[in-house]
Amino acid sequence: MRGDLEWGSIPGLVRAAAERFGEREAVVEGRTRISYEELGRRVDRAAAACMANGVNSGDRVAVWAPNTLDWIVSALGAVTAGAVLVPLNTRFKGTEAAYVLERSRAKLLFITGTFLGTSYVASLRRATAEGRGDG
Repeated sequence: MRGDLEWGSIPGLVRAAAERFGEREAVVEGRTRISYEELGRRVDRAAAACMANGVNSGDRVAVWAPNTLDWIVSALGAVTAGAVLVPLNTRFKGTEAAYVLERSRAKLLFITGTFLGTSYVASLRRATAEGRGDG
């Protein structure tokens, strides 16, 4: 059976997996292990955070982070809130990220602190202090 017919949507798939697989491991990242149930709860909290920050259906939400549990939760939370996901390349510099954020009109950004020795927050602050992210 086609997944879109069985679950209807990505949020539906997350809920169905939480119900079906419960305490089985869903994500393993280093020493961190979370179940499908816990993943479902975290995704719901991320979706609630999106909506609390004014994200409506069809708005864009960006994620600038490496492929980690936080990325999974942020991305699924954004989609669960009805947003369109805008993933940013982890190799982007602040000016490149600012450009994509501006062009996509992202309403919210989930961002990691530091990756590969680069502070994304500081990089983005520098880019916006120097001017618009126009490439």
